[in-house]
Amino acid sequence: QGNVGVLGELSHKPNNNKKKKKAKKATKKKKGPSTAQAVRTLNQDGIVRLDGILSPSTAETLCKEILERRDNAYAAISSPGNEEDWRKYFADVLLKTNRCDLLLPFEGNNSLQRALYEILVSSNKLSSMLQTATGGDHYNDATLYELSALISEPGSPRQPVHPDNPHQEYSPLYTVFIALQDIKDEMGPTIFLPKTNTADAHDQYNNIPQRDAFLESRPSVAALLNTGDASLFDSRTMHCGGANDELEGSTRVLLYMSFRNPRATEPIGNVGSIMPDIERMTIRDLRNKLMANIGNGGKKGDDATTNNDKIRLLAEKGDALSQLQLGINYYVGDNGLETNHAEAVRWFELAAAQGNAHAQFNLGCCHSLGIGVPQPDVDRAIELFQLAAEQNHPGAREAFDEASEQKKMNL
Repeated sequence: QGNVGVLGELSHKPNNNKKKKKAKKATKKKKGPSTAQAVRTLNQDGIVRLDGILSPSTAETLCKEILERRDNAYAAISSPGNEEDWRKYFADVLLKTNRCDLLLPFEGNNSLQRALYEILVSSNKLSSMLQTATGGDHYNDATLYELSALISEPGSPRQPVHPDNPHQEYSPLYTVFIALQDIKDEMGPTIFLPKTNTADAHDQYNNIPQRDAFLESRPSVAALLNTGDASLFDSRTMHCGGANDELEGSTRVLLYMSFRNPRATEPIGNVGSIMPDIERMTIRDLRNKLMANIGNGGKKGDDATTNNDKIRLLAEKGDALSQLQLGINYYVGDNGLETNHAEAVRWFELAAAQGNAHAQFNLGCCHSLGIGVPQPDVDRAIELFQLAAEQNHPGAREAFDEASEQKKMNL
């Protein structure tokens, strides 16, 4: 491949006429993309960068514990008679020399749970993106499929470029790699080939005689991440682990998770890297478990009142998924709450304003039917359905068409 860019950097040059204006803005804190913008990038490019989803201090603690766990696993399987036990600790990975895929236990692993709490609960960035990208809703959410750590040491070779899954209509998995230390070029960052999550790109890749020429022609980006930054990618996107330089490289540790897309019904084609005793939880189930274990100080509080208190606390702090959930609870009278459509609309409004596609869709339904609002507002419903449809919300396009037809009939 030719020149390799950096994941998350703009490929175009700024307009010279705007240099002064841009220079003035350079001192301002950089604002990340909205959920809708990030999901559009993920859908189009098959890869998007997410900055600061894990604090450096939590990342550093988890990194040390993962490396200690790896060393203990190596010691265990090196004992006479235990050589075949490696599958208890490791999953398969391409080119194993100085590289491993270490399975991580969930129960009793406080450092891991604290990291996941930051990633999935304290911040709603990743959760909102996954929910929007997979079309998940209250009843049908993305499911945890992998939970592991990729570790490479100096001397690990570059992997061949590959997708994790063959092409199908919907991405089977969405995978997030979280850097547990700064990743420099000499450490062999993951290389991604944007826009290779398409059927056409896979057809060219599967043409073996022309594969090298195809890969040479594609632009690529390196995931040069700071501690706590992440790359979220469609499992159909082509990528590879870079070569960790034998002399100048250093240990590179990535915490990673994959989530099964409920919209993808074809076989995945690979066994997930996850401890066999970890239940396949939805994002919602996983968040609730983390809230109970970490957010509640380790105290159990599974009754509906306690659960609603936790959801409300997060919702009031601005967590869009919790706002959506609280709105749903009020709408259907669930989880110990009495039905209150006006209150449901209030919470849907807050989540929709943050770009949550499911809140936009629910709010559109309320305005279309006149539920929880003073009167039906078809124009507002159309606007909300369009926003949700732009994020590929299932049913939003159909609802948009129906509302548009209703508006024509009312003229």
